[in-house]
Amino acid sequence: MKCISIFCFFIAFSLQSVGQTEDQIILIADNLVKDKKYDSAFKVLQKFDPKNKRSAIVLLEENICLNYFVSNVNFSMFALKNLDKNEDIEKYRGKDGSFSLYDFPINNILDSLIAVFPNDYKLYQGLGSYYYEVHLKYGEQLGKTTEELFNLIEFNFKKAIDHHVADFMSYYVLGYIAINREKYQEAIPYFLKSLELNKDYASSSYNLAYAYLYVDNHVDALKYAKIALDQYGDGQYKGDAARMIAVIYSELKDEKKEIEFYELSNKIDPNNYETLKPLLNIYVRTNSLLCDNFLNAFFSLDPTNPTIYDDLEKIFYADNKTNQLIDFYKQKVSDFGKSKIVVGNLYFYMGRIYLNSDKTLAKQYFNNAKTSFSGVFDKDNAVFLTIDQALREIDTDAK
Repeated sequence: MKCISIFCFFIAFSLQSVGQTEDQIILIADNLVKDKKYDSAFKVLQKFDPKNKRSAIVLLEENICLNYFVSNVNFSMFALKNLDKNEDIEKYRGKDGSFSLYDFPINNILDSLIAVFPNDYKLYQGLGSYYYEVHLKYGEQLGKTTEELFNLIEFNFKKAIDHHVADFMSYYVLGYIAINREKYQEAIPYFLKSLELNKDYASSSYNLAYAYLYVDNHVDALKYAKIALDQYGDGQYKGDAARMIAVIYSELKDEKKEIEFYELSNKIDPNNYETLKPLLNIYVRTNSLLCDNFLNAFFSLDPTNPTIYDDLEKIFYADNKTNQLIDFYKQKVSDFGKSKIVVGNLYFYMGRIYLNSDKTLAKQYFNNAKTSFSGVFDKDNAVFLTIDQALREIDTDAK
């Protein structure tokens, strides 16, 4: 009975499609997209315009492929799937499954249409969107440098802007490109226009704040960073916005507000390296009771990563508190006794600290590090060269 119902649905659907106008077909496809029937929507459009000759149809197909693909091959072939209303496309991306695959080389199709309809400036808008998505998802993997992609995006979006068919994303992307080129003043009008067209787009507010920060306009930077903080729903982005506000207050020498927003960022997006590092720096400098907790949290981000130790060394050296760091490292040697790479790092960095105060202890810790690392790294690893050089310098100084 279920098979008959499905069969009848497709007969009715096919009959309904016969003789439809372009506007009616677009309406049908739009409704299917709203219902997350992405594969069905694309099929309707392909059936109506199999040779990709109609601009409005192709642009809607592009939107489906760029935003709702399950997988793709070189951004030229796209796998699509119908979803239930409560499903998210991310559930299927990068996973095996049974999907419909369509050969739809967007840039080639749009270039062909532009050759026929050079004054249809929505096609340029579509081409700019395509190259922007290539930049985001593939970088330089498809044979074009970042700057080449930026030039293609810029050319096409400016065509759309000059002929009044651009949307808020066109302006946002041009601002984004200007920031990537470190042309912060140039980026500002693009983001302002993007917000004029869509005041709720949080990334325009965030990047506008970023641009204002780089031109030392702290008042407007703070204004738009706070707007972005309110607008973002995603925890990571919201945490980034709170952290930017903390950075702005840091430049304004308002330490109380700086701490407030770094702590808010950590509350929203806990244990982010970019937040924990400046917070720990402040807590060490101010002898905060929170110092020990944040020292442990920062170290725990990745005890195998030398960057963590380099950062800690700089933070504690700046306030002449290396003894406190050494005490912490000694405790961690006990805690991580079974991890040769962590213990090796702890010994190595204690050796580095003691180089300036007690070369005998420095030599002891460097040798301990060498013993620990020998159970992890090959003998030609660069860390052994560094340790041996330090040991030679110690022996030379002792003579």
